[in-house]
Amino acid sequence: MIFVIYGEESFLMEQKLQALKKEYNCSEEMMNLSTYRGDEDSIESVYEDLITPPFFTDKKMIVLKNLYFLTTKKLKKDNSEIEYFEKCLDNDSKEVIFVIYHVGKDFDERKKIVKRLRKEAKFFEIDKVNHYKLSDSTRQAVKRRNAIIDDDALELLLSRLGDSLNNVVMEVEKLCLYDKHITYEAVDKLVSKPLDENVFALTSAILQRDRQKMFSIYKDLMILNEEPIKLIVLIAGQMRLIYQVKLLDRKGYTDKEIGKILGINPYRLKYLRQEGKDFDLNELLKCLDALSKLDVEIKTGKIDKKMGLELFMIRI
Repeated sequence: MIFVIYGEESFLMEQKLQALKKEYNCSEEMMNLSTYRGDEDSIESVYEDLITPPFFTDKKMIVLKNLYFLTTKKLKKDNSEIEYFEKCLDNDSKEVIFVIYHVGKDFDERKKIVKRLRKEAKFFEIDKVNHYKLSDSTRQAVKRRNAIIDDDALELLLSRLGDSLNNVVMEVEKLCLYDKHITYEAVDKLVSKPLDENVFALTSAILQRDRQKMFSIYKDLMILNEEPIKLIVLIAGQMRLIYQVKLLDRKGYTDKEIGKILGINPYRLKYLRQEGKDFDLNELLKCLDALSKLDVEIKTGKIDKKMGLELFMIRI
């Protein structure tokens, strides 16, 4: 039996793998479970394990992770690895459960081996949980731990963690141990700010011409050794998103449509709307043009990257 577990939500993928282990009664303790990595172990070793029948149990499970020759990644071709993988698929033993586990959705559907796998294996595609379901799941996870979370605290938590269910689960555990009533202040104190949030705050300060605030945030980012060129790209990205949101809003698109077009969650869209309400499109374009010229000047050696970003913030 061949199963393929793949997708973008590692937490739910791991749950599916655990469910298969339980269903077929396979575990390290029972010595009928082996895990290999395609980027570290040879496929020949996997094949030899597959053709070896279980000794002390009715079934055994082989889990193979990171099988990159199935994906669109350009790697040095190793025909022997593919040949041994073909042999793995030829092994039709009902005693051996073969699980291919891949984080991502980048299988190359043009490859013959992938086409064959599609025909012969049972696929479990695990997508990320949508934002509304994630919100409900987070609230339920808090409730199961006999705690409650304020609405603004939940919003801040999800805005900082994005769509990662795995990160949400870990942070909920930490927050519930800290206090059974999770407030905005608790989340702000215990959940680390992602770089995006700091860049968003910096972008906001730049657009508001608040030099004291922008240089305070900039100083913190320099202490964290953030690369000025990277910051320039991220600031431009934030401004571009604000511009796109305002433009789509002007054309009459709904929040749901804007979120889908731009690939952003409702929490981020809310902040982008709020940030962009006081700025017109021409002003945003002017800032983007200045950042574009600064990027060229840095890359052509006309100005030091750190000095260039600081001058941009002073002149804006």
